[in-house]
Amino acid sequence: MEARSADVPLGPLVGGPTPRGFRTHVLDRTWRFGVPVEVLWSWLNDPRTFTRGQLPPFRVEFLPMEDGRPGGFEPGCLNAHHGPLMSFHGVIGEVRPHEYRDLRYSYGSYALSMRLARPRRLEFWFEAESPERSTLRMRLETDTRAWFGPLWGGVNRFFWWNFGLSARLLLRFRAARRSRARAEAAQGADGSGRQTR
Repeated sequence: MEARSADVPLGPLVGGPTPRGFRTHVLDRTWRFGVPVEVLWSWLNDPRTFTRGQLPPFRVEFLPMEDGRPGGFEPGCLNAHHGPLMSFHGVIGEVRPHEYRDLRYSYGSYALSMRLARPRRLEFWFEAESPERSTLRMRLETDTRAWFGPLWGGVNRFFWWNFGLSARLLLRFRAARRSRARAEAAQGADGSGRQTR
């Protein structure tokens, strides 16, 4: 698969300078998982990972692409994660399958208030450590008021810690299910899975 990026101009609503009175806050996190990088990529780039199980009134949406295809994690797709005291809306930027994905938040995205925190970009890097192990690195850039940065960082460290824990549990469950399916298929192929009377 080849790298793709949005052919549409991102325009002035994405990016731009840090507003006066704000500082860019950067949060980096890394997780290691006992699954192949292809499994990790597939899980984190499936829109259903984010749209299913959302507790109302929070919601994640992906708009359909201009040609009518369902939206998802592909360049140019508009999406929003919204709920009380938050509205994170943006566009999927560059996508390099099994390697990298970024989401560029639009002007007007905020957490709690436009006066406190404005997310700018969310990036993920995927790396294969071995055929059965992978690493996920995340970077979140947010413009915050200087005094609010430490609080924003603390809240996000907890959120992303919880994300890592949930991801580890879900992917471990998927890996166990996949191993079971392979074992059952192998038994059926060699005939050892047949029942005798």
